[in-house]
Amino acid sequence: MSYFEQLRALSRERQTMLCVGLDPDPDRIEGGAAGALRHCRQVVRQTEQHVCCFKPNSAFWEQYGPDGWKALLELRDEAPRTPFLLDAKRGDMDNTMRAYARAVFRTLGMDAATVNPYLGTDSLEQFTAFEDRGVYVLCRTSNPGAAELQHLESDGRPIYRHVVELAERLNAHGNVGLVIGATAPAQIAEVRAVTDLPFLLPGVGAQGGDVEATARAAWNGDPASCLVSASRSVLFAQDPAREAAALKTQINAAAGVRT
Repeated sequence: MSYFEQLRALSRERQTMLCVGLDPDPDRIEGGAAGALRHCRQVVRQTEQHVCCFKPNSAFWEQYGPDGWKALLELRDEAPRTPFLLDAKRGDMDNTMRAYARAVFRTLGMDAATVNPYLGTDSLEQFTAFEDRGVYVLCRTSNPGAAELQHLESDGRPIYRHVVELAERLNAHGNVGLVIGATAPAQIAEVRAVTDLPFLLPGVGAQGGDVEATARAAWNGDPASCLVSASRSVLFAQDPAREAAALKTQINAAAGVRT
């Protein structure tokens, strides 16, 4: 199955739209790459029944050097039935992006990735050419500085709305989604009104995103439409399984999904 087919199937099977970020912090986890793997492996085992996707951020594994990449490959094997989305936000010239895409999808075996639209269509097509993999395009991010560029107007519309149009044009294979931060529910609702593309919604938990407002604004009946991602709040919880289960219930209730 393609990434989005797998995501939809698992969302229905496990009755969840939750994605858990796997971002180890050496200031909070001892033991280097081995410690990071050990910690994240336990989180995967405890939360897998409550999620339809795991999202490792590339930087948190790169910081350990070669051992970090090896650990990430081992972690990927821990949950073969659950898709892994590499949050790498790649964006470069087309030939470089081709190399990035091969690294993410072939070498690391990831099912999906995040990409940066700043270089335009010819850059992103190197990722969308992998028809069975998911590609989430940064649209309106969750950080406080997002508005500095993403809200600038061009032809009467903010930049993030132009990104929506670009993503629609790239979606010939049905493998493109958008990243919109859970800290911006107004923009989630605005973008949902003009597109049915799947959303990846980071920023709940430690970043303070509104789970209920996010789910209500993003949900359109498609199980892939509202992939809500939580990282630190689950990864460093005293009981990750309980935290994940609570978030799953909260998201479903807000979206009006019966479980």
